[in-house]
Amino acid sequence: MPLLPTIEEEAKLSWVRLMWRYRLQFQSMTAASLVFVGSGMRLAWSIFDTPAGKFHNNDSTHNLMMSWFIGAAFGALLAAAFVQRVTKNVAYTSSGFLLLVAGILNLAFPRNFCAACYSSVSVGAAYGLTQVQALVTGSEVAHKSIRGMLLSCERIFLWLGVSIQIFYTRLWYALEPIERGHTMHIDQLHGILLAALGLAAVVMSLAHRLESPLLLLRQERDMALGDTLKQLHGQSQSGTELLRLREDCRQLHNARDWEQFAETPEDSPRWHRWGRRTLPLLKVLFLRCFAALALSLPYNRAFLAVSWHGLECDMNCLYWLAFCGLLGSLGGALLVDWQGRRKLCSLSLFVAGILIVMVGGVFEHLETARKTYYDINLQAIALLMLLFEIIVAGGVAVPALVYTGEAFSVAHKARCLAGVLICEQALHLGLMVAAFEHNLRDSVFFFTFGGLSFVFGLLVFTLMPETRQLTLYECLLKFKKVP
Repeated sequence: MPLLPTIEEEAKLSWVRLMWRYRLQFQSMTAASLVFVGSGMRLAWSIFDTPAGKFHNNDSTHNLMMSWFIGAAFGALLAAAFVQRVTKNVAYTSSGFLLLVAGILNLAFPRNFCAACYSSVSVGAAYGLTQVQALVTGSEVAHKSIRGMLLSCERIFLWLGVSIQIFYTRLWYALEPIERGHTMHIDQLHGILLAALGLAAVVMSLAHRLESPLLLLRQERDMALGDTLKQLHGQSQSGTELLRLREDCRQLHNARDWEQFAETPEDSPRWHRWGRRTLPLLKVLFLRCFAALALSLPYNRAFLAVSWHGLECDMNCLYWLAFCGLLGSLGGALLVDWQGRRKLCSLSLFVAGILIVMVGGVFEHLETARKTYYDINLQAIALLMLLFEIIVAGGVAVPALVYTGEAFSVAHKARCLAGVLICEQALHLGLMVAAFEHNLRDSVFFFTFGGLSFVFGLLVFTLMPETRQLTLYECLLKFKKVP
């Protein structure tokens, strides 16, 4: 008598087989990924490939470098107004058109300062709008076994855009020397790529119309809800499995009020209830802001100075930093669902703290001894900064992004995500102003960075919950139970 076939456990499936089984869930992020690539290219144009080389280095140029971050904050404000109220295609098509407009401005007016500012604001707004929508929709459509990998697409494709921009800029100036002249302005090529990505994002958003099951449940579209769950999780799912998925959606939808998760009596002080509601927001906010420091202008400028002498680059060395960010994000995406969020994040923070304190010590020695960069071998320091970028990009930024999609209830998720993104951009803007005014020494920046790394590593280990292989409803319970 032949043996009955066994059911293969999802935890034993390889990454490739998991991605193939839930391929429609990844396809639902295609339009957002294209927007993230274009946003990364413009971000690289702003703080990696510094516009000071294209325009006069004055206050206007500083405003140009800050315009992307201002646009991202504005896009987050827009997202808070209508995300979770309308279909996801509204955000994705709007972001695609914003990229298209930015590309046309760069293509038509490559040397116009105002056009460059408007283009940066437009791309930043597309990024802010898309990130909020992608985190909301991605966390709701993703299966618990691949949710971390799916949400980490934001980091991966943002760094991919940064790498593409820096790499083709290097090739442009290497293959077409200035003496021979250029057939077209390099910012026109940048505009063509942005416009192509924007148009592709619009097309892909219209081609993939699968909505969030929670949005369909909120609109009381039960037939569409069943069809969507069947497509997202595979046509081979049994009726019992689909029923369980439907009940998971109903359970999360019915828990719209955070008061359901707060085990506090109704007569408790208002500040106590307010604190329980905002505690997950503060946890995620601090972690996201720390991860943003590794992408900030002061860190990039410090690495540029060190790598210029330590790695002996003949031109901008920041493409190494971009490739390390991309490599770290890819590694974090593969590890976050396997090793978990908390262990990966806390361990990465402790290791990153050791590395960055060593870097800060070298910068303090250069500042106090008043030595030049030629008086010390900086190759090891440049390599340490690259290793730090890999660790933070994969072990801190990716788990922080995944936590952002898991920490908030359905009723408040869009507004909380928008608030976190706005605070993140405000931190970037503050650091840029400090760098412009030369009010922030490199040693102070790195020692502060290292101290925060140790503190946050301890806080993550003790206060952040482990949400690997949990449904969103179980994640909310975890965030409520871990103070």
